[in-house]
Amino acid sequence: MNCIIPFTKDIKFNTSISEILSISLEHEYTVNDEEILGNFIVTGEYKTHEVSINKEKFEYVLPFSVNITKKIDADSVDFAIEDFTYEIVGKDTLKVNIEYSIKALELPEEEVFEPVEETRETFEEILDSIDEEIEDQKKEEDNVDTLVSDEREEVGEETSAVNEITTAEKNAILESVNPAEETFVTYHIHVMKETDTIESICVKYNTTSNVLGEYNDLSTVAIGDKLIIPEVNE
Repeated sequence: MNCIIPFTKDIKFNTSISEILSISLEHEYTVNDEEILGNFIVTGEYKTHEVSINKEKFEYVLPFSVNITKKIDADSVDFAIEDFTYEIVGKDTLKVNIEYSIKALELPEEEVFEPVEETRETFEEILDSIDEEIEDQKKEEDNVDTLVSDEREEVGEETSAVNEITTAEKNAILESVNPAEETFVTYHIHVMKETDTIESICVKYNTTSNVLGEYNDLSTVAIGDKLIIPEVNE
């Protein structure tokens, strides 16, 4: 806050004014949240007639107020008289012109909070939004469970179909092997699964990749392929 304010007042005396012999100006003020209130105190001496040798004293209190539009630090207020003039108007009126300045530090504006009712409505909206999100998540989870269940059923059907090796297929595969030329008499038919590797099959059936390669094309093994696995007859 930094402003210069003019103040003019006509002071009517009870007697006529011939001459102002002396004059002085003092002031006092207080500060609250809305305004600065104060008084100018004008004192001095004057003569009622030109030829009079008597001196008359005068003292007048002139109230003033300044509205505060922004919040200020009351301890920082600097009040000063910038100019003071006077003149006699008519026979019994003293007109005073005062120009004063006020400087003060402005305080930061306080944060405005919404009313409690509006805040509650906001919380309710947030809760409703959370409930909707939870409901949507449940629906998505149910959809995923349904898809997974369907996929498991399809995979189960496919696995069942793959694992079902007919007697005719077994005979056709085994006929391609000549027992008379080999030292193996027992053969396993293994259907490749997603988790199978040549190494894991060798461990499971206690054989080697070289032996498997004699009976199968290991370069193009895929899921669902059937491998012939010989077993040594002890």
